[in-house]
Amino acid sequence: MSKEELKKFFIITNNYDDLEYLFSVIVCSAGPTIKKHKASSLITFGKNNRNLNSIWEKYKNEVKERLDIDYFELKRNEKSTIVLFFNKEKVRINVREIKNIEFLKRFGYNENMSVEQCLTLLSKRFEHMCPHEIGIFLGYPVEDVVSFIDCPNAECKMTGYWKVYHDIKKAKAIFNKYDEIKCTIMKLMMQGIKPTELLKS
Repeated sequence: MSKEELKKFFIITNNYDDLEYLFSVIVCSAGPTIKKHKASSLITFGKNNRNLNSIWEKYKNEVKERLDIDYFELKRNEKSTIVLFFNKEKVRINVREIKNIEFLKRFGYNENMSVEQCLTLLSKRFEHMCPHEIGIFLGYPVEDVVSFIDCPNAECKMTGYWKVYHDIKKAKAIFNKYDEIKCTIMKLMMQGIKPTELLKS
């Protein structure tokens, strides 16, 4: 998308009322998750940009009613709220995959935990820092997550939605798909379709 198109896009979204503006942030940031191509997406609602933190607090129940995915507040303070928007079944499959759960055991997770229990533990670990194992919940390859944690001085081969240390070809295809979904959503909004209307399609 060109600079001029992006400029037009931001002008359009800035003119939305609070509810539509909130949904514009969600559908653009979590588009691949909403379209079921990604396990989950992480969004931070801060005080800048129209104080999304308070807008989120006001409308989050309406968001829950309109979205065909779940959300879980991982961390909240007076400055911001960090929210994980997720497809429950995809996350369940991710955390139950043998190589993933073996890795997650390092941080206190186990194969008997439900998705909700896993997210509760993830939230507790968020109290002090962003826990690196969140990559598993976001659908990142465990090999790349392990390399990021255990080999901090290793140079990654590519950076996109995550740092890629191993399968570049597969990662590129995934990145391109996510970008394609987001670009399509943004173009529809530029054509006059409001974010809340996009959720009906």
